[in-house]
Amino acid sequence: MPLGSGILKGLLTVLQVGVRKPATVMYPEQIRDIAYRFRGQVGMRRDELTGGMTCVGCGLCETACPNDVIRVDTSERADGTRKVDRYLFDVGRCVFCYFCIEACPVDALQRTHDFHLVTEDRRGLVITGEKMIEIWEHDLANRAREEQNLGPGVKMADWFERG
Repeated sequence: MPLGSGILKGLLTVLQVGVRKPATVMYPEQIRDIAYRFRGQVGMRRDELTGGMTCVGCGLCETACPNDVIRVDTSERADGTRKVDRYLFDVGRCVFCYFCIEACPVDALQRTHDFHLVTEDRRGLVITGEKMIEIWEHDLANRAREEQNLGPGVKMADWFERG
């Protein structure tokens, strides 16, 4: 290997990289496509009968969470069933492991592609069950746009809904 060939090879690499089109995206105005397996924020389905939360207040999601992110406060109704008084989810401490989704017996919790978690105050990262429903419904509205990133022969239902 002749003397100085390493420097020439390095210079050639620098020049090749320098003439490439930049991969920078001006984020707030332009949003890049999200991979179909992206682990986004957890959302909650709306109950079709009552219009409220699908959560039955069993507390399995709260138990399954390794970071103690979820808090479910329930009370008992006159007929003996549980009523969810408060459902809190601290997104700032969540590691997006989805153990809560796997533990939910009624499939109330669902995975979404939402990643807009920026806030000026950490208290804004503690969300209620109603906000989780809004996140899920916003994700459902954008599913058609996300299906273009799936790849050949793959259906969206293979990755989101359990059957």
